[in-house]
Formats: sequence, C-alpha cells, structure tokens
Amino acid sequence: MSPQATRFPFGPDGLNVHGSAILLGPGAVLVRGPARAGKSSLCLLALQRGREAGLEAGLVSDDRVLIAPGDGEALRLGAPEAIEGLIEVSGAGLLRLPVVRDAPLRLLVDLLPAGEIERLPQEPFETLLGRRVRRIALARREAAFGAGLLVALAANGYALSP
Repeated sequence: MSPQATRFPFGPDGLNVHGSAILLGPGAVLVRGPARAGKSSLCLLALQRGREAGLEAGLVSDDRVLIAPGDGEALRLGAPEAIEGLIEVSGAGLLRLPVVRDAPLRLLVDLLPAGEIERLPQEPFETLLGRRVRRIALARREAAFGAGLLVALAANGYALSP
C-alpha cells in the first residue's frame, strides 16, 4: 500500500485521541482502551487476518489517532506525523508498517474488562464530533477473538443486525 502524497487534513475541529486505528475493508476501525489493554495486538492480528481474507488492510495510527470531520457523514482518521507508520508491540518495540494516511471511520471498538461488556447493548452507537458511529465492546487482551470478529464485520460492510 503506498502512502498518499498529502498530509492528513487535521484542523481545529478535530480530535487527537488515545487509541489505535486500522483500515480494514471499506473503512477504518478505531480501537480504544487503557495502556496494555491489547489495542496494538488486536490491530496487528486483524490486519494479518484481513489481508488473508482478501480485504484491503493497513495501519492508520497507533497510540494517538487524529479524527477530523470529512465530507458527508464519515469522520476521517489519520496519524500525527511524528508516529506515522509506527506501531508499538510490547516486548518487541516499535515496528514500521505501510501506512494509510486518511481513512473513513466505520467502527469504534472499546476494550473493556469482560465483566463490563453488555451482551446485547441497547445503544450500539456513539456520537463523535456530532456524527453517529457504530460502537462495539470487546474483552481486553483477547486479540484472537476480536480480530476474527473485526474481519467478519469488515467483510460484511460493518453491517450489524439491529
């Protein structure tokens, strides 16, 4: 995947949040959670499985993610220039990966303790910068299960049953 020539269009209306983001199929996934919750592990495994499934997949950002309003309904995700293309793997250090500089946000994933996850969430959306974004919760440190679910969702255009 070749980087785009232009910088991510981050402006005063955007956010800079703690998390990791990847492009998986038709859109980006933003993974949020505290340090050592498994954000990078989930993203690395989802990237690998997504590519194996024939989906377009690439790193958007790790540790800090820029969020900006886009044209239409989608928010756009990108990386701060200083960390672009880098992902931290506990015990291994920093890895450099091909980067996707601008991707439409399709799914928020919050990594939570397993006991705090609702089986059937009543409101599977969150409002971010005035836009509704689908949100799911996954158990912390369970990258194998989470990666499989993200690939399945991406392969289906991120459609979930109501």
